[in-house]
Amino acid sequence: MSTNETHDRPTRRRLLQSVGIVGLTGLAGCQDIAGSGSDGSYPDGRIEVIVPWSQGGGTDRATRATTPTWAETLGADFVVQNYSGGSTQVGGERLYNADPDGYTVAMWNMPQMQATWLFQDAPYGMDDFDYVGTHHLDPTMWFAPPGSPYEDMAEFIEYARENEVTVGTTAAIGNTALSALLVEDTYDDLEFNLVNLEGGTPTRQATLAGDVDAAVNQPWAFNPDHVGDVIALGTHDSGGQELWPAPAFGELGLDEIPLVEEGFGQWKLIVAPGGLEDEYPDRYEALVDSYAEVFERDAFHARAEEQGGLDEILEYNDPESTATEVESYSEFMEEFEPLFDRF
Repeated sequence: MSTNETHDRPTRRRLLQSVGIVGLTGLAGCQDIAGSGSDGSYPDGRIEVIVPWSQGGGTDRATRATTPTWAETLGADFVVQNYSGGSTQVGGERLYNADPDGYTVAMWNMPQMQATWLFQDAPYGMDDFDYVGTHHLDPTMWFAPPGSPYEDMAEFIEYARENEVTVGTTAAIGNTALSALLVEDTYDDLEFNLVNLEGGTPTRQATLAGDVDAAVNQPWAFNPDHVGDVIALGTHDSGGQELWPAPAFGELGLDEIPLVEEGFGQWKLIVAPGGLEDEYPDRYEALVDSYAEVFERDAFHARAEEQGGLDEILEYNDPESTATEVESYSEFMEEFEPLFDRF
């Protein structure tokens, strides 16, 4: 499916499976960028922030670290709601079916969002959304339960050659699944039992409990509070990262695995229903400007620092740059469709 294909908006919401909803209302503060809707009253109600994962994972924690300051810069109440399932497609469809009136946004993930329309026949595409800005980029990293008989990724690969192993991923599509598939595909004598654990929280829990032999997540999403509780096998890049002490694949001599030199991770970004910018340009501008202002506030950076070093990977990009990144990730993921067909 073309990443630029626009779909007819359905009249009824389609959900893949049961939806769990957890709400948290942000605090409304000073009205820095408000009253800028076309009717002069926006925002005059609470704004829903969709998180397409369960509560407690990296996307959820990042959202809840952001909304208190965003409430101040916009002058609005935010409510965070979790719609997990379908490797983020449940939440994606919720956003797609929402009215483009400035009262619904989502913190979504790349490349999960692209993979839903590329590989899961989601009813939406890239052009069905308006983009507000990026939030942060988290590297792709492998973990193992405490007490495992391997200390890094090279040792795990050797172990997996001789033993049946189960590898957990945060989704059936996206960066964690891609990393697992690329490692497995690189070596003819390697075969993983891949398990989609549907989110960072279940992946963390399964790793801590020893229910998997290894798992793929992001260092911040896994939660750096657990440094020392699990074994950090390595990051899928050549240079490593500072959030969690771990060797890079390149440092372990695993350069033959694709994308080690380039490195890749997971972006978090704020997305709105398509049509908002056209139908309510002032509201869209208010959301964009107030969101950008969040990254200038000391209180937000202090809160992000308290969240296990989130402040170290914050990376805001404006709407145009964000849309360009979305398109680039779509093209990037499309190259690996044959691999995802095997999951």
